[in-house]
This record gives sequence, C-alpha cells and structure tokens, in this order.
Amino acid sequence: MKKIFLILILNILLSTFSYANESQNSKETNAISDQLKNLQDLYKSGAISGYEYEKEKKKILKK
Repeated sequence: MKKIFLILILNILLSTFSYANESQNSKETNAISDQLKNLQDLYKSGAISGYEYEKEKKKILKK
C-alpha cells in the first residue's frame, strides 16, 4: 500500500514538474520551490526514503 501511495505521489510530482517547465521563469521559480517543499513534506512524513528524496531533489534542481 505504501508503494502504491509513493508511486501516485511521484506521478503527481512528475506531472507538476512537466507543467513547471512550460511556464514562465518567475512561475518556474515558484513551482520549483513548491515542488521541493512537497518533496520535503513527503520525506518528513516517511512516505519516501532519504535516497528517494535526494534522487527526486536532484531531478527538480537540474531543470
């Protein structure tokens, strides 16, 4: 069940990342910070591991 929840959340995050890439620079900055906050919340809640957190964070920051 936890893995299904994780896959669902990561799917939502990835779709959000795609949307952020299509928006303007100022909106991108806000979207990236929101994505990082959401990712951190998932990590703090225990929904994702430290490894998954770092992996997704790198993806966000590379964009």
